[in-house]
Amino acid sequence: MEAPPASLPRGLRVAAIVSLLFSAPTGFLALSESLGLGQLEEHREATKNTPPPSFSLVGDPAIDARITQAQYNALAPHRESRALVLGMLSVVCAFVFVSAGRLLRPDGLPLERMRRMLVVSTIAAAVLRTIDGAQWAVVARRMAPTLAEAMKGLPAFQGPNSAEELGVVMWLMPAISMAFTAAVAGVFALLGQYFQSDTVRHAISAQDGALTEEED
Repeated sequence: MEAPPASLPRGLRVAAIVSLLFSAPTGFLALSESLGLGQLEEHREATKNTPPPSFSLVGDPAIDARITQAQYNALAPHRESRALVLGMLSVVCAFVFVSAGRLLRPDGLPLERMRRMLVVSTIAAAVLRTIDGAQWAVVARRMAPTLAEAMKGLPAFQGPNSAEELGVVMWLMPAISMAFTAAVAGVFALLGQYFQSDTVRHAISAQDGALTEEED
């Protein structure tokens, strides 16, 4: 990517780069999960009919299979709504990525147009990522009983304080998910507020004016 114009403020360049770095993985993961939800039933049936693999993430392939089935069962009632939200999030992130890239390398396009697109798309991404996190919290709560029952069979939870330790794990899992959601959604929201600030408006206006003078 070419270097941005020298008159573009450093803070604005950094914000555009942050937009690129956050929108790309967020949009890719949302699209991947949305496409996967379209084949949820096929994956669930395939898991039922496939013998547990020899490799296990938790130390017991049978427990792995139970956890996977619990996740599929919890996702099933929310498949359509979650796929819709994730699909919209992937599209919005694509707009964030493109408009941030064009802000760094306009190629003759008006920067004000890119700024407006960034404002709308980053705020929309913050809202949709929050909804995504709330949906996943519901799925996690539905998974919790099966997950807790499955994890009781692990050697790590066979001690005298296993019940308390398992309770902490069950609490930490949704807490970490909610914290991650808040962090990502918060970054998008802050970017949206920044791009609609007067400082950015004036910088973009000056940059567009300089580009117009160069063309003339």
